[in-house]
Amino acid sequence: MNRLKQKAKIKEPVRLRAKSLANGNQSLYLDTYRKGKRAYEFLRLYLIPEKTAEDKAVNDATMKAAMAIKAKRIIAFVNGNAGIKNKENQQSLKEWISYIIKEKEGHKSKSCITLMNRLIRHLDKFESSTLLTDVDREFCIGFADYLRSAKALNSKKQLLQTTQFELLNALSIVLNEAVRAEQIPSNPMRLLNASERIKRPESTREYLTIEEVKAIIEIATYNIAAGDDVAAFLFCCFSGLRYSDVSRLKWGNIIETCCGKIITMKMKKTCRLVEVPVSDTASSFLPAQGNPHENVFSMPLYGVTARKLKKIAKAAGIKKKLHSI
Repeated sequence: MNRLKQKAKIKEPVRLRAKSLANGNQSLYLDTYRKGKRAYEFLRLYLIPEKTAEDKAVNDATMKAAMAIKAKRIIAFVNGNAGIKNKENQQSLKEWISYIIKEKEGHKSKSCITLMNRLIRHLDKFESSTLLTDVDREFCIGFADYLRSAKALNSKKQLLQTTQFELLNALSIVLNEAVRAEQIPSNPMRLLNASERIKRPESTREYLTIEEVKAIIEIATYNIAAGDDVAAFLFCCFSGLRYSDVSRLKWGNIIETCCGKIITMKMKKTCRLVEVPVSDTASSFLPAQGNPHENVFSMPLYGVTARKLKKIAKAAGIKKKLHSI
């Protein structure tokens, strides 16, 4: 009886793969390719480094369990059933971002949470029903192209390039979170080349001349509604401190020395403790001294200050944008 000829190896629709973890273990997952789409299912099964015979026995048992699950998925695939991915991995990209927002509330800044919510709204306009496991390189390129021509939310103006960059970066952040949570094996954003990404626009700052600062002082002096925030802005101009730091400045941070006033405080942006000498000109914008635990300047909301500075710049004939932070 003739021996049966060896059959040609058939490409499997479901493959068992392993991802190396930082602790030395390997996480087992199924890689399924169906109808032009790739999907992943992490099995919550792990291979451990084989140092003893017991370790090898444990790994053998783990592999048997993984192969049994793989066999079930292949049967479902052949039968045309939709049981390739479990319920956890059936969540949409939007649902995953909403989960991240809920997890990060209280641990991240409000601006970060706001950006994530804006990302969801733009995904609604792009492809609202995309599954997390279906996000691939082509999806990321398509979303980048969408952002380049998208309108701002609740506006007819095109998104600023800075906003485009921030939204695409936010997508990469949530995909990195998915990798860490073993929802997907890798972040497809990493596959984009430089031309496919959105570049962060170069920052250009305009500086006030001495004459322009003098004009602002004159306007503020005769404007009784100028307020502490304008005084704080002028204090920034002559002290070199950021507005965000001056808004937190307390009287206890200002120390009188034999050489004049010195500000000692930790910077908000760099978290570094600094000592900044205060010139006589800068001191002239300080209000009446309070107790050490009180804020030096009484600051309104950021938007109020921004609108006030805009009016003062216009009155002073300055076309540059006055930044309050």
